[in-house]
Amino acid sequence: MASPLALEIQCPVCLCDFTDPVILPCEHSFCRTCIAGHVNASIGPVMCPQCRQPFSSTDIKESRLLRNIIESLKVHLNTSPGQAEPPRAPRPQGDLVCEEHDERLKLFCVTDQKLACTICKEQDKHQGHIFKPVKEAAEKNKGELKGALGFIMKENQSLHDLSQHQLAEIAKCEKRSDGLKAQVFSQFAALHQFLRKKEKELQTELEQKKIRSVAAMQRKLSDIQGKAVDGGEKEVILRTALEIPRPDHFLQWWEDKGYPVTEGMKDKQEKKFRSKVKSLVVTPDSMSMGPYESHLPLFVWKEMLQTIKPGPEHLSMKDPGDSYLKLSPEGHSIRQVHRGSGMYKTYNPGTSTNQTFKTGRHYCELDVGGKQNWSVGLKVEMTTELQLPEKEIQLHLKNGSYVFSHDGTETPVSNAPKDPPRRIGLYLDCDRQQVSFYNADTMSLIHSSFCSFLQPCSISVCPGLYLDGKNANPVTFCWY
Repeated sequence: MASPLALEIQCPVCLCDFTDPVILPCEHSFCRTCIAGHVNASIGPVMCPQCRQPFSSTDIKESRLLRNIIESLKVHLNTSPGQAEPPRAPRPQGDLVCEEHDERLKLFCVTDQKLACTICKEQDKHQGHIFKPVKEAAEKNKGELKGALGFIMKENQSLHDLSQHQLAEIAKCEKRSDGLKAQVFSQFAALHQFLRKKEKELQTELEQKKIRSVAAMQRKLSDIQGKAVDGGEKEVILRTALEIPRPDHFLQWWEDKGYPVTEGMKDKQEKKFRSKVKSLVVTPDSMSMGPYESHLPLFVWKEMLQTIKPGPEHLSMKDPGDSYLKLSPEGHSIRQVHRGSGMYKTYNPGTSTNQTFKTGRHYCELDVGGKQNWSVGLKVEMTTELQLPEKEIQLHLKNGSYVFSHDGTETPVSNAPKDPPRRIGLYLDCDRQQVSFYNADTMSLIHSSFCSFLQPCSISVCPGLYLDGKNANPVTFCWY
């Protein structure tokens, strides 16, 4: 349709008359197939091709009003007054003409990738260029265009798949985050419950101690006050008697009261006044919490450790069968043997745990004390079945510096603690194939790495170089 009115019923995507028109919330209209193709090709949020307003597939609605208007317009534009004319096929566009020579463009310059006429071909600017007939060149270029279209469709499909995969990972991350938040809340709630229970127990114990102590001191106070009242009464009587002026009256009082009172105040054997104060001792304040009074957080923490599950795993080491290593009887500790010879100074043997790990999450701690040299990590033994070589991931302390090694390739550890810790924590997440090393004194991360071991792995332990006896302390698995 050539009229201006016809332009109003064209789809802005395909630039043809609307076919099965639909409308978006932004009130822009498109062919159903055009907007469906736009939705499928979009990566991320889908937006209107005209105004870029976001929409979803559910927002696409059929536009019956527009469809009816288009049908009416087609009838109107294709008929003249008084008679109807059958629909005609679109007229082919005219031949393209060279603007410079006013000749039909029958050739295509392959070299310049431009249309040309027969006169253009003879000009100097096209000397040595390759030309093909328009039809042949168009077929060839359409073939190349189809290849490009197939490539970009494949690329777009891959991008779409990657987008969907990334969206799935985002949803997985958000879901896991919510689960971990709930787990943290639950575990802290258990810790809070333990602390509240312990606080209540200590408060109750303190109250009971106070009641018992105060009761004992009240009994002592009653005894002291009773004796004080008795002594006060006697003091008044004796002081009043001394004020009797006449001797005969005084002696009469003495006969009746004074003598019995004074004799009652004396010891019968020594005939001396008996003190009631010497036998009295003030009951001291006995309120005390013991170690809880000065080290409450430490003792409560120690007690809490017994209830925390899971804790560091109880592991034991294999006997390495090496005369230069000494394994403790229970297999929890290993060290270099003491020796007087200076030979084999660089000999640095080690061993691994009896336990192996392939699934789940595991945490252990090793006491490295004040050692100057040691190694801790993961180890996969050589297997003859799969022909896999021995693999190791280790954290080393060498001359006060941390070094991380993966199958023998060493890398210095950045942001390592300045003061070597006394305990090293190793966390293995088999599901995520990740191993992390911690300063177990402060629970701060030293280094973390991914590992892709195919076999069950064990914890490898090396007590380090002997260093003329300066590094002879053992490395010990520890738990609470």
